[in-house]
Amino acid sequence: MSTKLRFNFIWVPSSLGGHNGEPYEGLRTTIRWQKYLNEFLQCARDVQWETIDFDPMGSQGEATCRLTSDEPLPSEWLKNGELIEMLNGYRVLAIGRIFTEADIKPR
Repeated sequence: MSTKLRFNFIWVPSSLGGHNGEPYEGLRTTIRWQKYLNEFLQCARDVQWETIDFDPMGSQGEATCRLTSDEPLPSEWLKNGELIEMLNGYRVLAIGRIFTEADIKPR
């Protein structure tokens, strides 16, 4: 079973090099961990966005994604607070932070 991640994110607007539309369920991107750049250069990881709660006014949201491969990840990569980037080719579409269920605050 592939790994599922929850994360908070900021969507990069097209004027700053991001995407010209909003994030959507089913979006496929490459995920990169900011702390593990060298590992990313050796093996890219693709994800599919499954659920999204996005505020277009603030360009921020919460999302769930699933890795498209069953290849395991090092456990330290999945820790609460790890910083990630979502890419389409060389373009950074979103910058985010992984969080766990225990980190969710009621609205």
